[in-house]
Amino acid sequence: MRFKRSPIDEQVKRDLGISSGERVLAWGIGDAAHPEGSYVVATDAGLYEQRSDLRIPWQQVVKGTWEQPDFVLTIEGANGAQRIRIKLAEPRDLPAAVRDRVMDTVVASEYTELGDGYGAQLVARRAPGGGVEDISWSIVFDAGLDAADPRLRQEADRALAELRASLGI
Repeated sequence: MRFKRSPIDEQVKRDLGISSGERVLAWGIGDAAHPEGSYVVATDAGLYEQRSDLRIPWQQVVKGTWEQPDFVLTIEGANGAQRIRIKLAEPRDLPAAVRDRVMDTVVASEYTELGDGYGAQLVARRAPGGGVEDISWSIVFDAGLDAADPRLRQEADRALAELRASLGI
């Protein structure tokens, strides 16, 4: 997808820690009252949020939803999934760019039923430009399920093993 990009100041890129090899895809302003300190920038490698000094690689983003004026991201980390809210006073092309980048990291995604009408999403992701050796897998349980429940975990792990075997990765 091509985005209508307007240049971002080089000093902002340096302040955010965006490397010279990263390409800015889209950017927005988080706080209209303080635009110079609230940039939110999507690059080909990740999302940067200036107010919190946050950098999120695309392969860690499970989901992004636009709940105006907030952008809500579900991030897969070492301690499971967590939700992050980023306020956007001027979103510009940022929601579309985030969706495009997140979808680009997905190698495989399959929903599996775990019983009683609940289930989990099994997702394989890789970093932009990464190969098969860079694929990481995650299990995202439906809301209301206890991811620490040994029975649910065992069933989800079994379904994940079957999916991996069927795909050969």
